[in-house]
Amino acid sequence: MRERYQIGELADLVGMSPRTIRYYEEIGLLNSVKRIEGGKRVYTENDIKRLRFITRLKDLGLTLSEMQELEDIYRIHRTNRQVLLRLLELLDSHAQKIDERMNSLHRLKTEVLSYGEKIRQKLCAEGGLSKEKNAYARSRDHERRSDGRR
Repeated sequence: MRERYQIGELADLVGMSPRTIRYYEEIGLLNSVKRIEGGKRVYTENDIKRLRFITRLKDLGLTLSEMQELEDIYRIHRTNRQVLLRLLELLDSHAQKIDERMNSLHRLKTEVLSYGEKIRQKLCAEGGLSKEKNAYARSRDHERRSDGRR
């Protein structure tokens, strides 16, 4: 492993643009960046770990503001314990929001399928939908209801 990386190399390693890395530095999420003569930024393995951690938090749904809050907590307490306690609170909150969204989507799916069934019945009554197509559509509805993936 190398000790120092230029921003382009770092960007390739962590899958971010150089601009994103600079932005994280500007807002205080990446504050250990060193500069060599001429002001050129150089990055270390710790910066790689930090950016991967930021990516992980982002994937888990945390906002940049929440990440900045965690950084502020670390600066005040200089220990990971308080940061981890707050992170658990944030993750629990995000999990609850995901559950709420999933329930909402499930209700919407039920409404969509119910409305589709009413339309099928109306079209069948008017002779606009053949019994074969209606039977096929109902079997597809049943598949969607049973596996939850469609």
